[in-house]
Amino acid sequence: MLGEDNPNVMLIGHERLFYNGLLGRACRLRAPGAFVIYAAPVGSFGLSVAGGPIQRRRIATVRPYVAHRVTSSSDLISVLMIEPESVAEDQLQALEARSATPAGAAEIDARIEAARAALAGTTDCSGFATDDFDRLFLGRLLAPRRLDERIERTIRHLVHDLPAATVTAEDCAREAGLSKSRYLHLFSQETGLRFRSVRMWKRARALMPHVNGPENLTHVAMDLGYPDSTHFSHSIRRIYGLTPSSIFRGSRQLRIVAGAHCPAA
Repeated sequence: MLGEDNPNVMLIGHERLFYNGLLGRACRLRAPGAFVIYAAPVGSFGLSVAGGPIQRRRIATVRPYVAHRVTSSSDLISVLMIEPESVAEDQLQALEARSATPAGAAEIDARIEAARAALAGTTDCSGFATDDFDRLFLGRLLAPRRLDERIERTIRHLVHDLPAATVTAEDCAREAGLSKSRYLHLFSQETGLRFRSVRMWKRARALMPHVNGPENLTHVAMDLGYPDSTHFSHSIRRIYGLTPSSIFRGSRQLRIVAGAHCPAA
């Protein structure tokens, strides 16, 4: 049971992720590859985007790969992550616009707060689907992005075929029957993202199911395809604003719930 005595929880699906727990070291730059919605479990949080001034918010969105800093006096944060290639662009724009209005932000805030309460009283929500997640946290389904089947196949490789370092643009282009340059253009055209950035993010995201486990960090780095511990630490810190060891220390009491076809480590 999740329970009110342990509010630290992470729901991990292939297309969605929710985290409620410790923020970790404040003011460090982070740049995850997901569309992020931040919410304050207590009070408010501070957000600085792309070097701008810190603004106090209850709800805020940040675009994929945009560097930002988050601070919280309570050291607690709620985070929704939406994989951008899984959602139509107009849906992300609507979420962004909605969160920027007082009424929209209040609605999203109330929805996330209700979701936290629902999770606290739920004995088992493993095996949840993307639609379940969207209904719970957003109160509506997000229309999916329609991708070229060759790019959909690449995304499946990046999500399922670890280590992600072995999924190369050359191999994907060959499988798609395209030159590398034409393939990379198609990938960017379909997703709005760069292949290399997406691969780096998917590999870092694959760390999440391991963070409360007993695994040795060196072994986790090797399993995820990082060439060495230095590269592993640098890449994870660049994306999450924390080193792998800090993430593991702060996740000892974290409850991880896996979505459909997304087994926890």
